[in-house]
Amino acid sequence: MRVGRAIAEELGRAGATVAVHYARSGNGARATERAIRAAGGRARIFSADLRAADAATALVHAVTAWAGRLDVLVCSAAGFDRRPFEQIDGQAWNDMLALNLEAPFRLAQAAAPELRRRRGVIVNILDVAAFHAWTGYAHYAAAKAGLAMVTRVLALELAPRVRVCGVAPGTVAFPADYPAADRARVLSRIPLRRVGRPADVAGAVRFLCGASYITGSVVMVDGGRSAGSGTDVL
Repeated sequence: MRVGRAIAEELGRAGATVAVHYARSGNGARATERAIRAAGGRARIFSADLRAADAATALVHAVTAWAGRLDVLVCSAAGFDRRPFEQIDGQAWNDMLALNLEAPFRLAQAAAPELRRRRGVIVNILDVAAFHAWTGYAHYAAAKAGLAMVTRVLALELAPRVRVCGVAPGTVAFPADYPAADRARVLSRIPLRRVGRPADVAGAVRFLCGASYITGSVVMVDGGRSAGSGTDVL
């Protein structure tokens, strides 16, 4: 299960009406919608390419028109790409920042008026790469680091009526082709000696949604890995 789906289903179980956004994974979005409804919740899917300049505003307006209100904005859509610094061309750089940094910023702008009315919360999904330098991920890490700062700034600008928090997952799953030796090396750096699960991230999001005296904070969901050097990827 992907992290976004786990978050949507967790909030659905908590009683939220859930707008499930997708860009290309329509089958996954429909499966998420069905799972929430099967559990007795209310959900609907919405398609949008958040790299487009006006997509965030259109998405927020569509969701608010359907649900009648907006209390929680979770920005979990992200692109992930590994390539050497010299091979990061203009397109790769722009695509990474458009989805990982600019889209959450635009979504927050569009949602802010309704979130103020509802005394709502924004939860941005970051990455431990926002705080640790990893070779091969310059554009990705820069985007996530930017989002971490945006999270803190918006916590100040939107207070006291809107809270803004972040969740920074560590390794949630290994790629299928990730070598066994590399998996063992990564696990040796995680104090809890296991990779995370999407449910771990979803639980942190649900906690922040109800934590009325937390804003501007980023919760590290990485098994304690950030307490070490953080120099290994994944």
